[in-house]
Amino acid sequence: MELANRVCLIAGASGAIGSAIAQRFCEEGADVVTTYLSNPPSFRRPGIGENRELEFELDVCSYEQTQIVLRKVVDKFGRIDALVNCAGVIGPIGPTQDIDIKDWVRAVEVNLIGSFCLTHSVLPFMLAQSHGKIIHFSGGGAAYARPFCTAYAASKAALVRLVESLAAELRQSHIEVNAIAPGPVYSRMWEEMRTAGQKGGDNNLQELKKMEETGGVPADRAADLSVFLASERSNGLSGRLISAVHDDWKTLEGRIADVMNSERGTLRRVPFD
Repeated sequence: MELANRVCLIAGASGAIGSAIAQRFCEEGADVVTTYLSNPPSFRRPGIGENRELEFELDVCSYEQTQIVLRKVVDKFGRIDALVNCAGVIGPIGPTQDIDIKDWVRAVEVNLIGSFCLTHSVLPFMLAQSHGKIIHFSGGGAAYARPFCTAYAASKAALVRLVESLAAELRQSHIEVNAIAPGPVYSRMWEEMRTAGQKGGDNNLQELKKMEETGGVPADRAADLSVFLASERSNGLSGRLISAVHDDWKTLEGRIADVMNSERGTLRRVPFD
């Protein structure tokens, strides 16, 4: 029960990752509040009473809506200990010159502006209570070029830099901000990549082939990492992009000071020789 009595908001809880996180947080004793855009999330709430159940329809790109939701959460529970933002889209897939610019802009709005709206809305409450955990979802698109998915790659890279910048800004506030790279989880994005097929280029086809062969990465890995980052075990760790698949995050608790004195888990330019 690592999250016992902690108030946690899971935004975008309808997807594969969001629902897995909501489930794990419930099992860890958290007071779980969820948001969704069109389909309410479906997960079991073992041992959770009615007073620990809240769901809101929310477009994360609407600053007005995010403010209303956060105020309702705090009015009910008196605080909010963790925000986990799982809302995101892959956006248009295909040659840049062929995609609809409105679709490109919308993807950036959801992945970046939506993340900012949630963060901006929750920060006043966390600053007032002098603690909080903010967790966003980025991905491989932030760490390397992703041709034919430029909206996704650009917005996710920008999201990681937002996380790093906020972490530095909030260093003295006891509010930690981190990002998770969940790996190729079977999800709506996977289906969209499959539908795009050759439009996504050779890299997309190779990635799809590997995902089909392996079945992808279980959403539970991202859920377990989210529990760690929302718990007190991660205190002091901030401004990092952590892979649920490739990073040995289960040993981080004893290495946080060392990690924070390094550039590990950050996006940095590699200088020319």
